[in-house]
Amino acid sequence: MARFLLRLHDGQKTTPVVEPLDADDAEQAKVLAEIRLLLTNDYTHAHIYEGDRQVAELNRFRQGPNPQG
Repeated sequence: MARFLLRLHDGQKTTPVVEPLDADDAEQAKVLAEIRLLLTNDYTHAHIYEGDRQVAELNRFRQGPNPQG
């Protein structure tokens, strides 16, 4: 299991809420982070980090690939 950090943002320029996230890999961390993001309306987007490297970014209002490319 790997340790990731989930940084939850409320859409404003405030300090994000940082939560530890344990997952088997980056893909599982992304799924778990998406669930966490959607649990409440408190956060607009999230960044997932493994160490110092950002591995994913999620946005509550943007789902799936951008149809305009």
